[in-house]
Amino acid sequence: MEVHQLVHTLNYGDAISGEALAIQRMLRAEGIGGSIISIHAHEKVRDKVVRWAGSAADRQRLEALSRKDAVILHYSIASPLNDLYRGLQQTTRAIIYHNLTPTRWFRGYNDRVVRDLEKGIAELPELVRDSDIVLADSTFNLQELQSRGATGGSVLPLMLDEEKWAAERPNEGIRALLSGNDDVHWLHVGRLAPNKCIEDIIRAFYFYHHKINRRSRLWLVGIDIDTELYAFELRRLISRLQLREAVSFVGAVADCELRAFYENCSLYMCMSEHEGFCLPLLEAMHFGLPVVAFNACAVGETVGDGGVLVEDKQPAELAELANAILTNGEIKHELIERGKQRARAFGGEHFRSIFRERVLSALMRADEPQHPEATNAHRWA
Repeated sequence: MEVHQLVHTLNYGDAISGEALAIQRMLRAEGIGGSIISIHAHEKVRDKVVRWAGSAADRQRLEALSRKDAVILHYSIASPLNDLYRGLQQTTRAIIYHNLTPTRWFRGYNDRVVRDLEKGIAELPELVRDSDIVLADSTFNLQELQSRGATGGSVLPLMLDEEKWAAERPNEGIRALLSGNDDVHWLHVGRLAPNKCIEDIIRAFYFYHHKINRRSRLWLVGIDIDTELYAFELRRLISRLQLREAVSFVGAVADCELRAFYENCSLYMCMSEHEGFCLPLLEAMHFGLPVVAFNACAVGETVGDGGVLVEDKQPAELAELANAILTNGEIKHELIERGKQRARAFGGEHFRSIFRERVLSALMRADEPQHPEATNAHRWA
């Protein structure tokens, strides 16, 4: 048996890519071979993938697979790999739905992204219908599938990779920069995308910085590829609010640098209004950062009781809340401990257990003879 994974782009530090790599490690530990097949790959993980060029040789290799073999599609965008997945009817097919951001968030910022999302939404019903196993990484994502007519399916949460983080030594330069004074450091990690509503973090930080504590800084860690216009708007807002010396756009960072940010910042703030999971929330809690997050989509499901969930984004109130957390040792300590406990619930052992129960066992059973009425259990009505 072989299990191959289809990932449009295997990135360094990306949540979906991290899950694909974790699954590959687990499969190999079980003695099961297979590749991660990608169209694009970051240079740091290029040796982990088989690049898909759509050549005759590529197709012949996959067409040789049988019902005893499986293909897992990580679905988050329209991709030529989706057509490949549909054509592999001789294999057992599993889809993991990582969510598609509603197009309204990107209108006016990037027409190509809007078209890709529209195509992704249109392709989703057929892909689910053709799948033997349907998975989503949150209940929110699974309910979204079901609201579109899917039946069946189960949740495979994203994994907090404690082993990866334990192996990374925090960057000394960033550690020294953040810990060398008594300044308060707010942190947000994630792509600079409109659905993240980073402008709401900036507005809250404006009140905190100008009205409560001038010795404070906001760090925005993440790329703005395909969202350059939105990032320009954020920079213009920062200038208008006289925060240019207090807000830093960090861009992409290595894991050792990200660990240094997590370990040495004071507070993690998330005001996103559309998330299918939001792994940085777990990472922040794992490293002992108090978390304040807007309760939207899958955010509340991920945070649980490990952070403070807010229903309103009034900037002055968010600033006061942040100050209350940071200046009350008892509250801060309780949040840190609850956050660490919450993060442990998504650790590697838990993920491996769920993967074996909900995915691997199903893949093992898939090549067994079935009654006609038992096939294609996950249908699109």
